[in-house]
Amino acid sequence: MGREKMLGKNGKRETARLIGNIIGIAMIAVLLPILLINLTLIVKSYVRPDRVPTVFGVAPLFVESGSMDPAIKVDDLIFTRKVDTAALKPGDVIAFQSAGAATVVTHRITEVFEENGARMFRTKGDWNNIEDPVLVHQDQVVGLYFRRAAGAGRLAQVLRQPAGMLVIVSMLGLLYLYDVLRRYLYNRKQKQLEAQPATLQMNS
Repeated sequence: MGREKMLGKNGKRETARLIGNIIGIAMIAVLLPILLINLTLIVKSYVRPDRVPTVFGVAPLFVESGSMDPAIKVDDLIFTRKVDTAALKPGDVIAFQSAGAATVVTHRITEVFEENGARMFRTKGDWNNIEDPVLVHQDQVVGLYFRRAAGAGRLAQVLRQPAGMLVIVSMLGLLYLYDVLRRYLYNRKQKQLEAQPATLQMNS
């Protein structure tokens, strides 16, 4: 009975340790990419302030206007990817930045023109009653919209702030310290069990 109890306790410890490992790995798998992506975007925005920063050609954008409602809503986090402007056609949703503008606009293409060897796009927000007054030059296209994370814009903005970055780094640091402490306690317990005489283990 004594040995069975010990085996039962060891089994519970192993299960708890496995669950802890899974939770820790899952949190790291989420937090570490967020941290790396944020750092990449921040560095790129400082190095090339005239361009929208991207990661592997993908630009995450925060939606602050309801001009594309209901397809894209305020506070959504959307993603655009680099695209050959020759492949763009009416109905595509593109993100573009007009010359000298600080913000990026995401609207749907309604018409495509060829002008002086360059492609020009007439655009319109789905919610708007009229088309945009200025044509979009092919060089102003940031990317083609392909996905959105509904309502994630505010959280993404917070995480890109210094306070948000500090939270991510702190959580990763705590996970690391927890793992070190857990491994230390586990190894110490194993050494204590190995140091006990075999007869005590059988009769306990």
